[in-house]
Amino acid sequence: MAITTSNVEQLIRDEVWSQRVQDELQEELFGQDLVEFITDFPDGDLLTIPTLSSLSARAYVENDDITVDDPSVGEFQLAITEYNQAGIVVTDKMKQDTFYMSVLIQKFPEQATRAILERLESDIMLLHKKQTTNDANTINGRDHRFVGTGTSNAIVLADVRSAKLALDKGLVSKVGRKAIVDPSVSSELLGIDNIIRQDVFGQNSALKDGFGSTRSIGTYLGFDWFESNMLDEATALNHTPVGTLIANMFLGDEAFLGAMRLMPTIERFRQATRKRDVFHVTTRYGLGLFRAVSLVVVLTGAG
Repeated sequence: MAITTSNVEQLIRDEVWSQRVQDELQEELFGQDLVEFITDFPDGDLLTIPTLSSLSARAYVENDDITVDDPSVGEFQLAITEYNQAGIVVTDKMKQDTFYMSVLIQKFPEQATRAILERLESDIMLLHKKQTTNDANTINGRDHRFVGTGTSNAIVLADVRSAKLALDKGLVSKVGRKAIVDPSVSSELLGIDNIIRQDVFGQNSALKDGFGSTRSIGTYLGFDWFESNMLDEATALNHTPVGTLIANMFLGDEAFLGAMRLMPTIERFRQATRKRDVFHVTTRYGLGLFRAVSLVVVLTGAG
């Protein structure tokens, strides 16, 4: 008797499942690097930081009263407002019957933590809303919120120069300035002749050549440039949008302040009465725009 695939087909598996699991491609997260997280916030959920002004020197006339200034001009308050969680439940029956259970159990903590960190990243990118929406947010005579002036609201070099000038006029440190832009913005910059033709060295070559890591794409006009697909949709002053607008952020020193009351913490516990295991991650934090002068938002078409 000949043994062929036709007479032993019941012994042949129609479909074989691999031990390999395909993970989603994920955004590289770097938003926490944009925030100064303070540590002197041991309890409570509201921290107040006084804002002090500079004192002025005046000419003095003999025998006149001294002019006294009040250096206190306001306060900044940071509240712990976010209490986030991510979790999943696995029943005993699921564990008993599922071929991939060992792989899934291994990945659940990683996925839950990733969900929490993506929420934090999103909240950081939403800090542009601490500006007054639909307003130029003018400080020192310079707009800190405006629309890209290129075709279909694309960014042009003049917009980058305007962002730089707004920070310069506000006496914002030139050290550590960052530009967080949508990939459509960096793509637009790579098509600008002045950038392509210039002789650049070191990190700048990444911007000119279009290479570099996911998060950092180079340095130009005093800004370290980073790409993000998690920037927020936004609106602008006196603007009829041509499609969706994206809030690209140009940041100086101490733009954002935050406090982490509870770092992402993974817990696993057994619910014996329901025959299941619970995996969850929780975190608590607060975020705020600390120095309004250190933030410029350039709104561009989504591309």
